[in-house]
Amino acid sequence: MPTCRVVIADALRALKVIAPGDMAHVDQLNAGMVAIQNVVEELHEARGPLIDVDVSATTWVANENQRCRIQAGDTATVTLPNAVPIFGAYDPYDYQFAGTPAWIAQGSTGAADGVTFRQPTDGARIEIVGTTQGLWFYRADINQWAPAYGLTLDSELPLNARYAGPFGVLVAERLMQELALNEPSPGFAARATRARAQIFNRTGSARQPVRAEYF
Repeated sequence: MPTCRVVIADALRALKVIAPGDMAHVDQLNAGMVAIQNVVEELHEARGPLIDVDVSATTWVANENQRCRIQAGDTATVTLPNAVPIFGAYDPYDYQFAGTPAWIAQGSTGAADGVTFRQPTDGARIEIVGTTQGLWFYRADINQWAPAYGLTLDSELPLNARYAGPFGVLVAERLMQELALNEPSPGFAARATRARAQIFNRTGSARQPVRAEYF
């Protein structure tokens, strides 16, 4: 599985900073880690708004694409779900045409039965804010919620492994400026264009339908 160290090495090779088989030095690794963390957080923002939920219960099973807010002075245990509701989820892009539910659905730690619960969507996010902050992406390739904050060199990427190559190109673009390298080669520029299409279109992942706006 792609770790941050592997992605940084791939980015540096794409920029011809290191040759195949060479090791990056400490400064390059540190710059790479900053770039990875920044790109992950920018992708999180680019994927649209989360559903804000104020958690008042002592226990809560989060639903996909929720931001669970623990108010100051409160204590709650938030659990990452194994399954999420098929129906009843709030669509932040619906503009309340379908009506806003009186409750916000929770996820489930039980099995995805395919009737009322399904597996989370690849790339779905859950954020927790309060005394302790956290952000997780769901990786369908390993069936786990992967943390997106506090990444280290040996941490796995919070994105599906199939995005390791395109993600490395986005990291390389940022390192190009920080390492004061020359302008990209035509080959790298073409690879960067393909990488953005793969990362942002995500043709292999199910997503909410896009509806036209007429006002």
